[in-house]
Amino acid sequence: MEDKIWALGERFAMAAIDGDEWLGALRAMAELTGSSYGQLIGFAPGEVPFNWINDIGQDEIARFVEQERGDPNINVRVRASLNDEAFVIRSEADYRAVGRGSGFDLYREMCDAYDIMDGCQTKLLEGGGRFVGLALNRSRKDGKTDAETRALFAAIAPHARRAVKMQIALENRGSALIAGALEYVGLPIFICDEAGNLKGETGEAAALLSAGRFRVMDGKLGLPHPRDDAALLKAFARRHRQPLGIETLLLHGAGKQMPMVFDICRLPSQPYRLSLASQILVIVRSGRRWHEAAPAVLRAAFGLSAAEAEVTLALARGVTRDQIAAARETSTQTVKTQIKSIFSKLGVSREMDLTAMLGDLLRR
Repeated sequence: MEDKIWALGERFAMAAIDGDEWLGALRAMAELTGSSYGQLIGFAPGEVPFNWINDIGQDEIARFVEQERGDPNINVRVRASLNDEAFVIRSEADYRAVGRGSGFDLYREMCDAYDIMDGCQTKLLEGGGRFVGLALNRSRKDGKTDAETRALFAAIAPHARRAVKMQIALENRGSALIAGALEYVGLPIFICDEAGNLKGETGEAAALLSAGRFRVMDGKLGLPHPRDDAALLKAFARRHRQPLGIETLLLHGAGKQMPMVFDICRLPSQPYRLSLASQILVIVRSGRRWHEAAPAVLRAAFGLSAAEAEVTLALARGVTRDQIAAARETSTQTVKTQIKSIFSKLGVSREMDLTAMLGDLLRR
């Protein structure tokens, strides 16, 4: 039997390298233990990021997850292992002992429908309110687990844990590979998870860190101004919950400084990805992409009119008042009046201060 366990361990190791092998490895675990199904599942607060079970369709699993969401008041298996450390084995007796939560009847109906009420399970990894679990799910024909089955499952679990840790390590290195690929885009781009932990950045993004426009504390990407810092963190959480689409943030900073504009999006999850964290890109607008957004930014940030925004951009490019008046087919006095209003709204007193505030990012 020991040889068979080691052979299964090798299958788990291969799955860590090639995710398509996970279902085959779980099926082999089920067969070795006389069970119908092997399962690898991830839990995070309020969600189930992945749930892989051999020989049950992903659509069916998705419907199951949509109903129970890993809620311990519904899912008796989660309830039984909630406070466990890794490698504590729970089974049918534990499911009965923890009692039935308010939504248990729904869970029982779903398990009856898929014939997976019995089995055993353990946590493989845990941290930050999240954990990865391994389980055997047994049909009525399989019967309940016995001491021998649970002992065999306990011997298998460390091999599965090593494979899970190996794959997560490889996935974490993937952020560095993505950052390297994004260098060719030529934009300041940070790669973070939903908690703001910095996983990688392009060279231009690193320059923003060096310049103090961003900061990293305890591994988390942040901004110098507390209000902006809080807004960025909330945006990470939103993109984790709502993975589709791009969110644009306008953050003001402090003092006479041009706001920064970020586009924030979440990379799509890959099949058989184990990491429970999201990969979120923070793309800092610069160059032409910034300039195209500048009129809207100036209007939103400082309450400038459309005309005042255009005059402001012209001044930042070094255009004289007379040239601005000619280009806009208006009088120099009108331009002077607009500039006075602009200075008041931006909190500057000279064109030199305005140009310094907007900086080179607004130059074509």
